[in-house]
Amino acid sequence: MALRVMSMAEMRLEVLLEAARSGETVSEVCRRFGISRKTYYVYLGRYQAEGVEGLEPRSRVPLHQPGRMPGDVELEICRLRKDHPKWGARRIRAELTRAGVAAPAVSSIHQALVRNYLVALQPKRPRKADRRFEREAANDLWQIDATRFVLAGGDAVWVMDMVDDHARFLLAARVAESPSGEAAWACFEWAVVRYGLPKEVLSDNGTCFTGRLKGVEVVFERRLRLLGVKMLNSRPYHPQTLGKLERYHRTFKEWMGDVPVPATMAELQDQLDRFRDHYNVERPHQGIADDTPAERYDVAAPTMPTPDAPVEEPAYPTHAIVRTVNRNGVFGFQGYAIGVGKRWGGKRVQVIELGGIVHAYYGDRLLRSLVIDTTAQFQGRPGTVRYPQRRTRTGKPGRSGPGDA
Repeated sequence: MALRVMSMAEMRLEVLLEAARSGETVSEVCRRFGISRKTYYVYLGRYQAEGVEGLEPRSRVPLHQPGRMPGDVELEICRLRKDHPKWGARRIRAELTRAGVAAPAVSSIHQALVRNYLVALQPKRPRKADRRFEREAANDLWQIDATRFVLAGGDAVWVMDMVDDHARFLLAARVAESPSGEAAWACFEWAVVRYGLPKEVLSDNGTCFTGRLKGVEVVFERRLRLLGVKMLNSRPYHPQTLGKLERYHRTFKEWMGDVPVPATMAELQDQLDRFRDHYNVERPHQGIADDTPAERYDVAAPTMPTPDAPVEEPAYPTHAIVRTVNRNGVFGFQGYAIGVGKRWGGKRVQVIELGGIVHAYYGDRLLRSLVIDTTAQFQGRPGTVRYPQRRTRTGKPGRSGPGDA
């Protein structure tokens, strides 16, 4: 005899008829079929009201879902994912928020992507490390490293780059033929000319940065020491110490994968300059609460002491060039008079010249950076100048800021 396939409604009807057919009580029938008396009477009520159709399985989705994602938001999420296949739920949420949209939670956005078959289910990732470090202010610590890049013709070159630990701000990204000490110093100098000196620099144990594992001092270390900048190094075989730069390298190579491969070092440098602007100004960074690095990078103007407030005189390295500011707020350097403001009168400041830029520091506070105008003996007193002056297309002085390449 062929087997007869019964629908769920027919099976439930059999249960309802079983008590009359067998003479058992409702409780005995429910026990035998493994259902509760409440369920039995729910089925009975549906059958009396709707007939056999009332016994068909029903959706458990609530009729009213106040927390359900609006349809237009889900459509926008899908559009962003299709336009940018590499964007995940966190990046999409950041873009929605920056566009003024009331964005759902990251988990909700991910579920929307799964519902629309725009992302594949992934195995559970291992737990991330709980211990993280981040400096409290910009220019407290810079991280420097190098990464290899292959040009279109097959030649390998290197990109030397520096990132601010606090803001993830990409301070410099410079092309070099090899990861040499001179390439490292050129990268550092390029950043210092635009953003002043950091307190400390962190690197791995590459010989272009340090010779500590060989018991020697390399050029990069010696130059930092002469500037009063402290050198830090990661443990051998421990790239996590430079995790911010390692993660940055991944972002950089993903971006380069979407543009034509450069054929020359000059073309690569042009692309690096464009990427630097994108990374600092346009791209929200998940590690800093979805701000852009440029929004977080802010070297605050030096705090002016009040007249009655006691100020501890800073100590400078023995090799430092130190000048005393006169009561008019001016100090002398290389035959020029440089103004920093009367409030600094009587204070001892450290003077550092690097890359043609003169920096005046009071302790670790940058008072002024300037390019000396050789046609004038007095170098003005513009107050606090954070970035070096440059010339605009009109020939008038302009100002270089964090977004300038």
